[in-house]
Amino acid sequence: MTRKRWRSKPHDEPVPPEDGWVPWGGQEVWAVGETSGGAPYGLTREEFRVAGERDYREAGWVRAKTVLGRAIQWRVKRGTTVEVGRVKRVGRGLSRDLFAAEVNVSPDLENLSGVYVVPLPRWDAIPGLDARTRREAVVLERLGALKLPFRVPRLIGVIPEAGRRVAVREFLEGIDLDLRAGRHPGVRPWEVVGRLAAAIHRIDVAGFQGILPGHTTRREHAEAVLGIFNGLEGGEIQDAYAWARQHLPAKTPSVFVHGDLLGQNILLWPEEPPAVIDWEYAMRGDPAYDLAIVTRGVRRPFQVDRGLERLLDAYGAAGGAPLAAADVRFHEICLAAGWYREALDGRGAEPPDQARLRLLGILRRAQAA
Repeated sequence: MTRKRWRSKPHDEPVPPEDGWVPWGGQEVWAVGETSGGAPYGLTREEFRVAGERDYREAGWVRAKTVLGRAIQWRVKRGTTVEVGRVKRVGRGLSRDLFAAEVNVSPDLENLSGVYVVPLPRWDAIPGLDARTRREAVVLERLGALKLPFRVPRLIGVIPEAGRRVAVREFLEGIDLDLRAGRHPGVRPWEVVGRLAAAIHRIDVAGFQGILPGHTTRREHAEAVLGIFNGLEGGEIQDAYAWARQHLPAKTPSVFVHGDLLGQNILLWPEEPPAVIDWEYAMRGDPAYDLAIVTRGVRRPFQVDRGLERLLDAYGAAGGAPLAAADVRFHEICLAAGWYREALDGRGAEPPDQARLRLLGILRRAQAA
């Protein structure tokens, strides 16, 4: 008799077949035959699970399941039962694959039962991931102690795995914020980003001394990112550098910056405040940098007219630092110069000519303003 293979996506824990299960001896058996006495024989559901973890032991979901189990076991007392449910891959970042699973703890004295995320490092992770993971873990712990107008995930633990560190955190319900206007009914994405950026930038950096990397002033941050132009040639490229040099921000104090405030790191959920996740690149810096990460120099941010101006208005109305469009354009130009450099080195997502035209388009819009 031919049985169907386990149903699963390539990166998810396999799902046992739906049919063929026979109750026997107080549990279910996936019967492949019967004994002469009529008793079914085959694998139980628990044996299926164990076989899957053995046969796919190098798979990401198996490693994530092991890490998650260790993280929870580290938090509970001896004699506590910890059951980790089916693991699924729920996302893919620049350096890590994100796996999630539900955990049941009994007795649950610390309210640990729930769904958790395991950001598992990949072999092609951006250098410095371990240091960023350790820093993100401390940042999450300290943010969790503050009263904030947005949700942040609870940190469960930092677990070593294959020579890397993995920061296991609570899974927060939510749908990624689509930065294109009209994709979420009743949601103006520039207002959501503006409010969140203003709230993040108001966090007192004094509570994160010795943790956050970065710069003392906005000018110091800007001068550091201008170094991306070093070695880039061409008259128009130098025009972009000259414009940026002429529009350096003031020497005012730096603020708490998220560093990657894109839509996939902002989660919306009914009757709940927005959630902000992935604090890996948090630092002290220029608040305009967070906004430039969102607008990215496109002609119509959020696919609306005056998208940048709308974002700045929302940011200011929410109590953000006084910023002008030129402050954001400065970082857009430096970001585009970085993408151009990556394209020249063969590491970019687009050909060098296209990356160069992107940079010059941002420059022209900045000059016109």
